[in-house]
Amino acid sequence: MENYDSAVKNRKMFMGSKTQSKKTNQAAFIVILLVVFTFMLFLNFHTPLIADDYVYTFIFGTSTPVTSIGDIVISQITYYQSWGGRVIAETLTQLFMFWGKGIFNVANSLCYLIFILAIYFNAVGRKIDAGKLLLVTILAWFFLPMFGQTVVWLTGSCNYLWCGTLILLAILPFRFYEERQTQVLKNLWFAVIMIPVFFLSGITNENTAGGMILMMMLFCLLYYKRKIRIPFFAYTGIFFAACGFLVMILAPGNGLRAGNESAVADVTAMVGSNPVITRLSYFLYNLYALMPLLIVAGIVLVVLLKQKGKKETVVFALFLFCAAASMLVMLAPPKFPPRAMFGLAAFVIIAIVYGLDQVKIKANDWRQLLLFPAFLVLFYFVMSLGYVGVDAITVNRQYEARVALIQENKANPVIEVPAIVPLSSHNGMYGLKDVQMDPDHWVNRALADYYGVANIVLKP
Repeated sequence: MENYDSAVKNRKMFMGSKTQSKKTNQAAFIVILLVVFTFMLFLNFHTPLIADDYVYTFIFGTSTPVTSIGDIVISQITYYQSWGGRVIAETLTQLFMFWGKGIFNVANSLCYLIFILAIYFNAVGRKIDAGKLLLVTILAWFFLPMFGQTVVWLTGSCNYLWCGTLILLAILPFRFYEERQTQVLKNLWFAVIMIPVFFLSGITNENTAGGMILMMMLFCLLYYKRKIRIPFFAYTGIFFAACGFLVMILAPGNGLRAGNESAVADVTAMVGSNPVITRLSYFLYNLYALMPLLIVAGIVLVVLLKQKGKKETVVFALFLFCAAASMLVMLAPPKFPPRAMFGLAAFVIIAIVYGLDQVKIKANDWRQLLLFPAFLVLFYFVMSLGYVGVDAITVNRQYEARVALIQENKANPVIEVPAIVPLSSHNGMYGLKDVQMDPDHWVNRALADYYGVANIVLKP
């Protein structure tokens, strides 16, 4: 009897300890999300309007200000016919410029939170794991290309963060269904409800949306191989995502824009104007920038193969393969800016976190081999947040001083403004065009039209 009571007591203590650990994990998960949202809110509020942002305050191709939703519709029709098919991103940009930067700051911070969660759930499935969420946050911070341009710059964020989030949300049901075939996912109504998400996800970014459609088809092949019934949403997903993709790539403006685009000056200066060499130079330059992330993925793959075998690496390989496909197609266009790797970098991060989630690490190995490196990475991450925060404050103050100078000298025929030089690639202004010496440069003209002055030039 005494042994029985002792066993019952031990079981209750174990269950209580397990419950407490679960609550701690959930609390840590929420704290990480709150910290991420707060810091992103800080970055967004300290990121000024930049370059193209000013352009989108006007009806596309004109100097007529947008004053209503109807003007945005007219603007996007013109954009679609004369420049490109990314109407989702451009519509979002004009809407946020119309509603105001303050609304964008909050909405964009929430969108980044959803993006991080979309990466997380695509990687680990339905479970809650604060450690894996922190890992996703760190990998996204260090390895998303041109973080400032793709995440906090208003125009860039609408093109990459918001569109990337749409793509990951469209993939998520396929990943969840691979993990567990629930009744909700099997339901026809779910397939119908998801149609807008699937369609809009196709009208995002050419290379990443193409990779998404490929991924959907590969998931269906995986279901077939595992003798899992292909759900209704898979059919609507592939069909409507493909329809959206066609709407984007068949835009009349794509052909007109391609005829007017040339290679970026710095690359052309290095390799000449040969189109093949220029394409390869862009590709190799961006592949080089992506190598640290690919090296991590390679290490995870080796460990995963050793522990689990080929069968358990299928999902890992699926995300990595679609990332490679998304990058290879960028050999076709004349330009391959680093920010175009945003979606495929997210695919690689998903693969890495998925692989690490599958690998079993012994407590003794964790303490002896991984604890100190993990501490160093976390310390470096915190230092990076501080450095980026200081840079954001400094740049924002310089921007406010510039605006004050413009407002004070509105009557002058030419207003000279000092240069603003960001130090971190996490800053929205980093690597983007700013005011030039030429008053007729498109950035100068957009800024002058926005503030209602005659001319703005860079101070010598």
